[in-house]
This record gives sequence, C-alpha cells and structure tokens, in this order.
Amino acid sequence: MAREIYIDRDECTSCVQCADNLPEVFAMDDEDIATVIDHEGAAEDAVQEEIDTCPGECIHWKDEAG
Repeated sequence: MAREIYIDRDECTSCVQCADNLPEVFAMDDEDIATVIDHEGAAEDAVQEEIDTCPGECIHWKDEAG
C-alpha cells in the first residue's frame, strides 16, 4: 500500500507546480487549490521531490502531517 499524501489547503499558493509535474497524482480543484487524485499515481521518490520543492510547503506524507 502506498503512503498517503496530505495537502494543507491553507498553505497552498496555487502555483500549479505539483499538478504540472505529476498530473497523475495532483490536480487543481475549483478553488485553484492542489488536491490529490491518486496516492499511487507515481513513485514515492517523485512525490517526495514535489514535497521538497513545493513553494507553499503544503504537501506532506499523511503519517508525518500530524
């Protein structure tokens, strides 16, 4: 089972970076906030790269989000 991804909606800057880089995992919702569409859409290292480079620092692994 893949690790679950958590997005802190209050921290999302609507930059679209995650949805552009990993559209199989992330998308923008009707409010232009990042959302997860498939937790298993990409390898964990690719998701970790998005976590590490997210300008809003809003993407986390669910088990590390508290």
